[in-house]
Amino acid sequence: MGQMQPRQRAVAVSAFDLPESGQLLVYGCEDCACPVSVADPGHARHADRSATSQAGAGDRWIRAGDARELAIDEGHWAAFNPAGDGGVVVLNAPAREVLRCFDNPATQAQAQAAAPDSPDDIDAVVSRLRRAGIIHPVGQPARPAFGESATLTAWLHVSNACNLRCPYCYVHKSAAGMDSRVGRASVDALIGSALAHGFTTVKLKYAGGEASLNKKLVLELDAYARERAAAHGLELQAVLLSNGVALRPAFIEALKAAGVRIMISLDGVGAAHDAQRPFVNGRPSFRYVEATIDQLLDQGHPPHLSITITSRNASGVADAVRFALDRGLTFSLNFFRDNECAADVADLRFTETELIEGLLAAFAVIRERPPAWSVLGSILDRGQLLQPRQRPCGVGQDYVVIDHEGKVAKCHMEVERTLGDVFRDDPLQLVRRDTSTTLNLLVDEKEGCRDCSWRYWCSGGCPVATFAATGRYDVKSPNCGIYKAIYPEALKLEGLRLLRYAGR
Repeated sequence: MGQMQPRQRAVAVSAFDLPESGQLLVYGCEDCACPVSVADPGHARHADRSATSQAGAGDRWIRAGDARELAIDEGHWAAFNPAGDGGVVVLNAPAREVLRCFDNPATQAQAQAAAPDSPDDIDAVVSRLRRAGIIHPVGQPARPAFGESATLTAWLHVSNACNLRCPYCYVHKSAAGMDSRVGRASVDALIGSALAHGFTTVKLKYAGGEASLNKKLVLELDAYARERAAAHGLELQAVLLSNGVALRPAFIEALKAAGVRIMISLDGVGAAHDAQRPFVNGRPSFRYVEATIDQLLDQGHPPHLSITITSRNASGVADAVRFALDRGLTFSLNFFRDNECAADVADLRFTETELIEGLLAAFAVIRERPPAWSVLGSILDRGQLLQPRQRPCGVGQDYVVIDHEGKVAKCHMEVERTLGDVFRDDPLQLVRRDTSTTLNLLVDEKEGCRDCSWRYWCSGGCPVATFAATGRYDVKSPNCGIYKAIYPEALKLEGLRLLRYAGR
């Protein structure tokens, strides 16, 4: 008779097992309004540890009603509770048996008695299930914790000019640009808003048009903003949003020295990119963008890549993702949003089927080589699965748009719908008081969202896109079906990442 093989130990892994896990969270918000009410990355960790330490030996626990189990390979499952604070837990087969002990109310001692593993192994599995809200005390289901944002984010529209003509762009192009007087007044107004409303950080997004066409002003404003922020005890963060066709080495070095990050728009490889990001004269731009990305890497200042998906490039998104992963670059996927400038370009509007197919092809590439950083914050458009939120973005809350003349708007997609200016007004107060432009409602106020278990992750989707499609702000996103289709697949990717980098 052959020798009996030892039983596999029960093992569960989560982001808590990753060294410096908080530094591996990437939010794909560089080309949009950053999310509001995002808790500190350590918030859930500390809260869960506290709850775990207070659990009594006789306490009964039960599996969360909304908890999902998703097979990620033959021997592992990803568990996730969309009604909690988030966090994927990867279970091997014995650990999955431990979870099943809580299909009905059970104490930890009862779970230990039901599973033949050592008590320490069971304790470790149960601890991770508790932390992620996969199980909860009987009668006390997990509830998401929403943090208050400490960062005031501003889109500075430094140039209305652009050397490309992307058909989905929402900006009416002209040669106009922001000057030093307007720029400095904008910085002063933003610092004033941050101080008046209790923010500790100001984040500036130098944008356009093509922001690098006004590079002298970008460097001047960044230096001025850092000086003013430091004088008031504020942290300053900054990013340049660029099409990447003409960033010179000296400018890159200056941005690197100043600590200004760079986001490059890349919509595919070769023809897929060129189909929607041509020069003014119609010539293709991909080779110039590729050269800029290589230059940034050579100079030690790697960019974040923003990929906008339309019907034209949906089938080529996987190649763009492969391009990023080959170079070790972070990236985000963004769905095309209908707007006034693009209204006549009918072939940009994707169908639900073609977008899902394109995304799943991109996910297959990630599955082959999961990066060390979590993709849950950057591959799901305005939805994400890192931390629960009540709104999809900071519009009307902690986000301000300032155009090249110093006029204030709520959203960069509606930059021409201005409310006041930086010379006379508190920019944040303007956008918070406004009810005449974009309404960024709480997800629980939206029809079709209130009873959905995913609502604190998609948060109802982009309000501008929803209004363009439905004429209402208080209904679910037109991309709701897409989100529901891809969320489980995205969670599987997170499971694979944890297996590779935190597996034991």
